[in-house]
Amino acid sequence: MIDPLNFDCIFRPAKSSDASALHQLLHVCWMETYGTQVSADSVKRFTDEDAVGEHLRLFLDTMQVAEINGEIVGVINQFEEFITALSVAKAFRGNRIGFSLLHNAYIAGGRWLEVGAFNTSAIAFYEGCGWRKTGEFFDDVFGTRLAALLMLRS
Repeated sequence: MIDPLNFDCIFRPAKSSDASALHQLLHVCWMETYGTQVSADSVKRFTDEDAVGEHLRLFLDTMQVAEINGEIVGVINQFEEFITALSVAKAFRGNRIGFSLLHNAYIAGGRWLEVGAFNTSAIAFYEGCGWRKTGEFFDDVFGTRLAALLMLRS
């Protein structure tokens, strides 16, 4: 067990050997964030269609991970100017891992991201990191229509 208050964190590009650990982390974080916001049918569709596996197939080579003692505890994906995923294991939130991943993606050119309008803690986090809301829209989340925000850091 890693002490979440005393650790050395390495930030590095994701490797194909990380796929299983990333799948687990992204699945858990999606369920924590969206599992209670979408319908049971949407959760089933997310799982049945292996949405996380598809995301990894498309973006693994553009992901950066946060690793502590060989365990992946965070991940961000930046594709061109868009950040498509930021997840940190619950035990490590509040330790600036998410901030560091987001900062690294910004330095590499990430300027845009989307966040569910319901996700007030994520919105506050992004705003605290210098991002601002630039638009609102509705997103189809595996069959559930949810309000979302577009955010920018320039």
